[in-house]
Amino acid sequence: MPCFTAMRAEIALMSGSAFAVTHHAFSSGAGRTSDGNGSHASTLKSPSYTKSVSWQHYPFSCIKPFGRDKQMRNTLIPILVAICLFITGVAILNIQLWYSAKAEYLAGARYAANNINHILEEASQATQTAVNIAGKECDLEEQYQLGTEAALKPHLRTIIILKQGIVWCTSLPGNRVLLSRIPVVPDSNLLLAPAIDTVNRLPILLYQSQFADTRILVTISDQHIRGALNVPLKGVRYVLRVADDIIGPTADVMTLNGHYPYTEKVHSTKYHFTIIFNPPPLFSFYRLIDKGFGILIFILLIASAAAFLLDRYFNKSATPEEILRRAINNGEIVPFYQPVVNGREGTLRGVEVLARWKQPHGGYISPAAFIPLAEKSGLIVPLTQSLMNQVARQMNAIASKLPEGFHIGINFSASHIISPTFVDECLNFRDSFTRRDLNLVLEVTEREPLNVDESLVQRLNILHENGFVIALDDFGTGYSGLSYLHDLHIDYIKIDHSFVGRVNADPESTRILDCVLDLARKLSISIVAEGVETKEQLGYLNQNNITFQQGYYFYKPVTYIDLVKIILSKPKVKVVVE
Repeated sequence: MPCFTAMRAEIALMSGSAFAVTHHAFSSGAGRTSDGNGSHASTLKSPSYTKSVSWQHYPFSCIKPFGRDKQMRNTLIPILVAICLFITGVAILNIQLWYSAKAEYLAGARYAANNINHILEEASQATQTAVNIAGKECDLEEQYQLGTEAALKPHLRTIIILKQGIVWCTSLPGNRVLLSRIPVVPDSNLLLAPAIDTVNRLPILLYQSQFADTRILVTISDQHIRGALNVPLKGVRYVLRVADDIIGPTADVMTLNGHYPYTEKVHSTKYHFTIIFNPPPLFSFYRLIDKGFGILIFILLIASAAAFLLDRYFNKSATPEEILRRAINNGEIVPFYQPVVNGREGTLRGVEVLARWKQPHGGYISPAAFIPLAEKSGLIVPLTQSLMNQVARQMNAIASKLPEGFHIGINFSASHIISPTFVDECLNFRDSFTRRDLNLVLEVTEREPLNVDESLVQRLNILHENGFVIALDDFGTGYSGLSYLHDLHIDYIKIDHSFVGRVNADPESTRILDCVLDLARKLSISIVAEGVETKEQLGYLNQNNITFQQGYYFYKPVTYIDLVKIILSKPKVKVVVE
């Protein structure tokens, strides 16, 4: 009795001191700050596994305040606004570029019309010389003058003088003509002759002047007409229209026959012809890139900045609870595994599930930063449920590699145990495993007071009858650990690292631990020792026949991938409860 009295006194003393606040590896159903190995989670020996991050350094602004719907709304609104701004900016830019392109196309048409006006002006001037010659005889001198006039005008081909419909004199030697037939030119004084009407099978433009019974025809090569239409603008094709005939930069003269594929036109103010063309397309990706690339980048930056500012605005008041809720919903709280080994053999006997907050950009947040908050806010229940689902999925993937009787321990907080769905969740958790020979351990934490009543006892008994193992976690550091032993069917007690960590060469260092071990033996309760870190601690535990041990002396908490490597490197050994 003195031994138990001393133990009670020291436990009470610890409860009133800083040591009384014991941080669990899966504290209250989710994670530990101590990881069951005697080292505080914020100072783990392996920084590669855990980084302690305070709430002040975590990005609160990325969380939904009240649930998935609000999270989605707060995420979608900035994105939609950015998209709308970008589309609006692109639409405005496109309209501006379209108007600019229309103006360029129109200016190009006027330029082409002006070119042809100059050519026809040359033809008009040449007719004056022809009129003078028509009043004389068509001898060699007059033919020479006509030839010289045609040659000196850069765009003219031939000059023909007709009297009473008969060729009287031309600019070519021997009064030759390059027309297969003399066409009838309408009153507009302009005619497009197709290639079939010429000797060399090239289309021409005819300009006619008529004086009494004398007609003067000036022919203009298609090459000069096409050159006049060739305006250096991308994406536009200008066509010369004379009456119902057209000629473009390529091909022969064509007759429209009522079909009018071109919608824009520019009329000559001096002669009877029209430059026709199609307007630019209302939308052109090529035009946007070619003419507005820099502005597009600017619009994109403006839209992105608006989205960023809106996101900051909508999430500026995000609380730590909201951030944690989002992390749970997004699957950022992931299981780590603390191997439980046979202290004498070093063989793997099971694992305790721990919680870590996986950051999107790498690293993990210690449970010390979020488990107390999860308990206070009620998020500990969905956090634990998420871990249970992940553990079942991961363990089923390696079920064939697990030893028979392998222990899988998960901590549950008082608030979770008393929830109405607790028993069903545990049974569903058991049924989700493909193997039935695994030992599923429900570790009852002492961080919160547990009201042991008939309903609670009945729940745990149901689970016990369905094959679950009940363990009391971090025994002696929380609320009413001794009363739990009296009122509940406990299969294991897990000795907290604060007791194991005191073991050293001094015999007095094991005084409290001796009492705990003696109590467990008298109550026929198995023991798991947490926080084993030194060879002296291992020797003491083996000397006292404590089979199940965990701590940094054996393994640090590991990821699922590292656990698989450990399991595959060890032979499968049936786990026997000593």
